[in-house]
Amino acid sequence: MEGVGSRSLKSALVGGLTGGLLNRNRVGTLAVQALSDLNFTINKGERVALLGHNGAGKSTLLRLLSDVYAPSRGRICRYGHVAPLINKSYWVDTDLSGRHAARAQYLLNCNTIKGFDSFLKELVAFTELADFIHLPIRTYSDGMKTRLQFGLLTAFRYEALALDEGLGTGDQWFLSRARARLSQFLGEVGTLILASHNIDLLSQFCRRGLVLQHGRLVFDGPLDEAFANYKQGLP
Repeated sequence: MEGVGSRSLKSALVGGLTGGLLNRNRVGTLAVQALSDLNFTINKGERVALLGHNGAGKSTLLRLLSDVYAPSRGRICRYGHVAPLINKSYWVDTDLSGRHAARAQYLLNCNTIKGFDSFLKELVAFTELADFIHLPIRTYSDGMKTRLQFGLLTAFRYEALALDEGLGTGDQWFLSRARARLSQFLGEVGTLILASHNIDLLSQFCRRGLVLQHGRLVFDGPLDEAFANYKQGLP
C-alpha cells in the first residue's frame, strides 16, 4: 500500500510531465486533463500558429480540431473537414501497400480511378519511395510514412489542414521539399493550423498565433505578439 508521501511524489512527477492538470475523478482514479477552458474561432482562410511548451496540449488540440479525438466536455463546431497531418497518426490500414493507400485516397477524392497511373507516378517521384510504394506501409520507416502521408494529403484540395511540424524534425527532406509543396498547397487553399517551435516556419505561413500553457489558451492574437507571449512563458 502506498503512503501519502509516495502518492504526492507520483502526482508531482506525473503533473510535471502533463502540464500540471492532474485530477482525481469520482472513483478515485488519477486522470490527466489535457485541455480546458478553450474558446476561439478560426475563420476560413486563416493561417494560425499553435505555440506552447512540450506537454501544453498542442497535439491534443490538433486531434480535436481534425476529429481524431472527441471532446469529453464542451463542443467543437466545424463547417468543413479538417485534414490531419499529425505526428504518429495514420488514417489508413498500414497493412495496405503505399500504392493501395494512394488508390483509395484518389478514389475517395476524385470519385473515379481515371488518371490514377499518372497521379501515382507523380506521387512516387515526390516522395522518393521508388519500389517501396508496392510494400505494406507497416514496413516503412517513420520518415517514409511521413512522406507518403504528406504527399497524399497535399495532393488534393482540402478546406483546412491541421499540421504538426514536429513529425518532420531532423528530416531534411521535410524541411526543404515539403515546405515548397506546403507553400503551394496553402496558396491554393489557405486554412492552416500549424503547431511548431520553429519561429521561421511559423512566420512563413501564419499571421495569427494561439499560445497554450498547461492546457489553457493564454493568448490569441497577431503572430509577433504571440511569439513574445510564448517566450515570456519559457523557463
